[in-house]
Amino acid sequence: MAVRDYFSFETIRDHEKNVICYYITMIGTIEGDGIVHMRTDLGKDNNEKMAFGRVTLHNLDRKIGLLLKETGSRVYYHYHDELNGSTDVVSFTAKDWRADEAYEFEEGDRVLVQGRAYLRKADPERFPNRLPELSVTVSGLFRLGRARRPQHHFLNEALVPQK
Repeated sequence: MAVRDYFSFETIRDHEKNVICYYITMIGTIEGDGIVHMRTDLGKDNNEKMAFGRVTLHNLDRKIGLLLKETGSRVYYHYHDELNGSTDVVSFTAKDWRADEAYEFEEGDRVLVQGRAYLRKADPERFPNRLPELSVTVSGLFRLGRARRPQHHFLNEALVPQK
């Protein structure tokens, strides 16, 4: 059975119907290029910590694309292949005790990440026409399990030795 990724967003509006924020829920895999790294030198006194990572989602480009169109942004990485479908990599950041939890994630972990959407602008000198990147500021994250790794079958494993 193949693993199923999940992505949804909810638009939070005020009483005048203005958009306040977008709340995102996604289930995906931490892959090699999305391993969580930690910074512990943030804040006024250089004692705050923050974790940065990326979740890989497969075949959800329509749902993600709807949010990207609405916000005028992009994800960290998007790739579409006619044979295998699409792959989207979405960045996330976790602060304080959530950073410690996120830092324990390993490559291949299936994770659920929830939080508010944040748009990070690109450096205008280096990337003058680049759209801002959509990132999730984590309010909840959970390790759901380990992704299955393919087991290698050897050619002679079914042979039974003779007596």
